[in-house]
Amino acid sequence: MCDLATMFPTAYIAPTAIIGNPFRPLLDGREVAVNGATEIGAGVWIGHYSTVGQGVTIGAGSIVEEYVAIHHRSAIGSRVVVTSRSWIGIDVTVGDGSVIRGHVGDNSRVGAGCRIAGELIHRQLDPSIPWDDPTADEPAPVVGDGAFVGWRALVVGGVNIGPYAYVCAGALITRDVPAGHIAHGRNQITHPDGWPGTLGKSPFFDRQRHLDQARRAGAAVTQPPGPAQPCAVVDGSGLVLAPA
Repeated sequence: MCDLATMFPTAYIAPTAIIGNPFRPLLDGREVAVNGATEIGAGVWIGHYSTVGQGVTIGAGSIVEEYVAIHHRSAIGSRVVVTSRSWIGIDVTVGDGSVIRGHVGDNSRVGAGCRIAGELIHRQLDPSIPWDDPTADEPAPVVGDGAFVGWRALVVGGVNIGPYAYVCAGALITRDVPAGHIAHGRNQITHPDGWPGTLGKSPFFDRQRHLDQARRAGAAVTQPPGPAQPCAVVDGSGLVLAPA
């Protein structure tokens, strides 16, 4: 453990995990700047062979499974689960109650109550720019509260995935996805009411149906009753590649 790391006594850190791991030297000789201590909250559980970079904060009750990498200055909320072999880049934010089971690239933003099983990555518009060069920084994806990104889906560039949107497994998304909509295939966007399979009828989209009904009735749009948490997903495996 690094000298600049602090953790609650109720946290569990596996003996082979590394907390406050220093980042490698950059190719141009610079070092990644870190202005705060690594903080591990109460009741956090970190599994074997995982590395947590300098300046990372992990909120209370979160679980980091084995062989996970969380890089510098990232902020992981409370009750987050990061599953085995996931990768979280520099300056990432993950909201409370989310599940990460994939690759979350540098500077990405993930809201509360999300499930990310795919990849949030940059576009790499100019691969001729040297690796580690500051000018290579590009906008990163932003995922709204309660959204789902399925297995091996790719969300590329500075796009916004709206709250409670559903990105199907294997999708390639380079455009914004409206709240409560289904993204599938190559940038195909479908309202749940237009989806012929069982996914469109999932309780996951009840929030969007409530908002749509309020708009059609001309009433003020309010949040649907109940806690602001994603509902259960019928096709929870995420293995919906196209409308059934």
